[in-house]
Amino acid sequence: MAQGREVTAETRRQARKLVEETSAQARLQAEQQQRRAADGLRTLGTQLRSMADGGDQEGVAAELVRRGADVAQQAAGWLENREPGELLDEVRDYGRRHPGTFLAGAAIAGLLAGRLGRALSAGQGGPTGLGDHASGRPEQHPDGLHVPPPTSGRAPVRHGPTGSEVGP
Repeated sequence: MAQGREVTAETRRQARKLVEETSAQARLQAEQQQRRAADGLRTLGTQLRSMADGGDQEGVAAELVRRGADVAQQAAGWLENREPGELLDEVRDYGRRHPGTFLAGAAIAGLLAGRLGRALSAGQGGPTGLGDHASGRPEQHPDGLHVPPPTSGRAPVRHGPTGSEVGP
């Protein structure tokens, strides 16, 4: 009986230790990601500012780029001055106060992240979702039809829904 209590107590201690270590790792990773995001925004702001100031033209576009640079710099400072928990609380509060804007922003961020991911994988030779004509693999279209890779010197062959060739 006493041995069972000791095993239970040791199991609880190990579980608490594991939770504390996991939580510390998660906090560290969140801080690192937050710092990276702030650095990226700061770099974007600097690049936008130099683009606007380096151009010979003045006007609405240059002013918009300058404002974009300012917003990126402000966002970087905002990120740097918050703990990850505070940041999460503020995002939740904003989502509660402005659900439409929050959802639209999340959708735009998702689209941008998806495009960035595809661009990065395409740059590394990964699939782009547009077909790989060099390997002869067909493109996949949203309607489920496969389009064969382009051929040289021949008229394109069309395929029907069943995969059989369709006349010219």
